[in-house]
Amino acid sequence: MKGSIIRLAILFFICTNGYGQEPEWVVEENNFEYTMSFVSFLNIDGLNLNSTSDKVGAFVNGECRGTTNLIYVKSKDRYYAYFNVFSNTLGETIHFKVYDSEKNQVTDISETVKFETNALRGNLSQAFSIASPALNNEAQLLDFSFKDIEVVNKTENDQEMVLYLNNGVNPTLLKGVFELSDGSKLFHRGQQLISGTSVLDFSSPVYLDVLSQDESVKNQWVISVRYTTRSSSIKIYKKDAVCYNGGAIKVVSDLNGGEIILFKDQIEYAKLPIVNGEVLFTDLLAGDYLLKTGDLEKNVEIILKE
Repeated sequence: MKGSIIRLAILFFICTNGYGQEPEWVVEENNFEYTMSFVSFLNIDGLNLNSTSDKVGAFVNGECRGTTNLIYVKSKDRYYAYFNVFSNTLGETIHFKVYDSEKNQVTDISETVKFETNALRGNLSQAFSIASPALNNEAQLLDFSFKDIEVVNKTENDQEMVLYLNNGVNPTLLKGVFELSDGSKLFHRGQQLISGTSVLDFSSPVYLDVLSQDESVKNQWVISVRYTTRSSSIKIYKKDAVCYNGGAIKVVSDLNGGEIILFKDQIEYAKLPIVNGEVLFTDLLAGDYLLKTGDLEKNVEIILKE
């Protein structure tokens, strides 16, 4: 008798801690008028579930309103939960439970969702996170540099980084080294990048996407490469405006592949690449101009000659 009591006590402890057989969650779909759809991934204790025996259930006031097992999507090499949640009332609070088949355990998810008619949460690129504990929703590029390449200077403004390299560095085969917010991933044209390994062409600005750990936020960053410039490597010539003929500024440099940016009244006026060792800006009105290339700035005044 005493042994039976102990066994019952152990069984009660196991059940109250979320363990047991696979749950038989059932939805009476015909009882409801409206639906809300989800494309989700399941994450327990920081690990994505990846078995077709794993499942999710959606509940309102303890009643099952939606459920499905994970399915494998080959094109993404990933497991997703596609399911509908049913309701007759807008704004109902949806609670989720996740069944982990490997641990034979059901976990209650703390985060909830308000029911919205015909709404879709998540897609194959940004699936809706159903996780315990909740995943990080920050999508920040904290730092960016290049493997085995010296970054002489770096500027950052509104999710755009400009990295200044020494002249002569080939920008077409660079391996980015980056630091992201916790759990985030970095993508270029839909392909995930690996820090210090993935090779990209930085001969023109590169657009990168940072996806948060919970996939709810995606931020785009622009990485540009420019070259440091020595004053002695650049010569500047000017031609003043005469009557109806505009002035001109000619820049001679050995920094082929770089570019010169011309500003007038603190506004970008023109931008030209250095080709065959020179850049020529023509048809310039009288006024003060600022030339920028790399970390070099030069002021030039075009006057109007009579």
